Amino acid sequence: MNLNNILSRLDSDVLQKILGKEVIGTLKHLGPKYLYSEGLNNILKNTFTLQELLINKNTRDHIIDVLRKDEIFTIIENLSLLIENDLWEGLKNTSFNEALINKLLLFFDLEIYTKEDIEWIQEINANANYPLYSYQRSVLRKVKKTLSSEKNRILLHMPTGSGKTRTTISYVCRYFVENEDTNVIWFANTKELLDQAYNEFLKAWSNLGDREIKAIKYWDKSNIDLSNLKGTFIVAGLDKTYNALMKDIGKMSAFANETSLVIMDEAHQAIAPTYKLLIESMITTNKSSFIGLSATPGRSWNEPEEDKKLSDFFYRQKAKIEIEGYENPVDYLIEKGYLAKTINTTLLHESGIKLSKTDLEDLKKNYVLSDKVLKKISENSLRNIAIITKVQQLIEKHQRIILFAITKKHAIVLNSLLTALAINSKVLTSETNPNERSKIINDFKISRKQNPNPMVLCNYGILTTGFDAPETSCAVIARPTDSLVLYSQMVGRAIRGTLSGGNDEAEIVTVIDENLTGFGAVADAFTNWDDVWNDVNY
Repeated sequence: MNLNNILSRLDSDVLQKILGKEVIGTLKHLGPKYLYSEGLNNILKNTFTLQELLINKNTRDHIIDVLRKDEIFTIIENLSLLIENDLWEGLKNTSFNEALINKLLLFFDLEIYTKEDIEWIQEINANANYPLYSYQRSVLRKVKKTLSSEKNRILLHMPTGSGKTRTTISYVCRYFVENEDTNVIWFANTKELLDQAYNEFLKAWSNLGDREIKAIKYWDKSNIDLSNLKGTFIVAGLDKTYNALMKDIGKMSAFANETSLVIMDEAHQAIAPTYKLLIESMITTNKSSFIGLSATPGRSWNEPEEDKKLSDFFYRQKAKIEIEGYENPVDYLIEKGYLAKTINTTLLHESGIKLSKTDLEDLKKNYVLSDKVLKKISENSLRNIAIITKVQQLIEKHQRIILFAITKKHAIVLNSLLTALAINSKVLTSETNPNERSKIINDFKISRKQNPNPMVLCNYGILTTGFDAPETSCAVIARPTDSLVLYSQMVGRAIRGTLSGGNDEAEIVTVIDENLTGFGAVADAFTNWDDVWNDVNY
């Protein structure tokens, strides 16, 4: 029995109920032809998997309603159910537990979603040309000199795409060669960043190392006792390690005593209360050296006092790329092909939204608009039409586009609209099934030579850091933000240069709402916080 054939029987009224009023309300602006059953059915199957349609009771009931008599008999018999009276109502009222759902999926020849017990590899022996660009070697010398002083803290300030992770991992390897019986711990707060650091170390140590060394994953399912480690490289989740500290301060103190180098990715978060407590507990006991990494060494873009707190934590010491003959290193990185030349485009929209005094205070405090304001913006149909119209133009010259949505629902709405326009689009949020998420990301990363067709990722909440798809040549920032940190992270997903497998040019489209905030040039972002730091020179 073919489920797609059954879905084709759903009329437009039912399809509109399933897809929801936000999608349908916006589709109406595209024209009546987009509300026909065939188009809505296409959107349904692009937005939800066949498994999801059967697992969800609401959609499953609609499917049951259009079953023919012989079909419902066959299904009930296959599921071994005893239903005597109204077969359709009886089947809808059946309690579908996991086992029954799996039988239903197998009946339609669909793959059963299972939580795979993936083997957890939490340590590996790394074996022994890992070159650095001249600007990376130069900045590394500054780091090494500063960490050999009494004030052994420094923030490594390099633009996204210029090799912060590679540069720092190179230092870590050299540090291990000179210091055998000590631990080095690398903190990050997302799976993408943790995986990136862990994998980069294995790659570097196989070229730079002089012995076998343990590399430890300390996030997710790890049950390693940190207090027993010595001479080990640990990549650790901030939250997991903080919880370990709260659970047993004694064991964490023992671990800190055996640790002499601490690194923190996205170090503009270092003075957040819980993270600051964790970092201080790690570096105070053994007077450990501390390296922070950031493309945006500030907490805000217009609150110097907040930024000063961060710089003071690092003794105001910052190592940044400096190139003779260039006032701003970003210009050099673009000219030489390390970064793509950015074309900044604004998409202006008069949303008519006026920020209240409370909204402005919330914005000043959190650097983001309130959920209520963001929801209102995300549901603006005309704004969404303007965005997808712009994407229609962009796919004429870009083959890989990331669209940053305001909310999960906003990402789904935009994906639905793009699908209606026959644009190859996928939606990706933190709630996307892990297997489906990996497949979508891997498809997006396929070389343009292998798959030259344009692809759009409607994303919310997961691709701002640690996501590396160098051939991405366009980012559409539909998410209003007053955070230069967040904005720079989103821009960074699309500005890899040709030397990094990226592009000559990248286009950054920022949706600017009247009375709301937006940013512009990448080079300006690099120098925004210079007034609260002292750049070290050696």
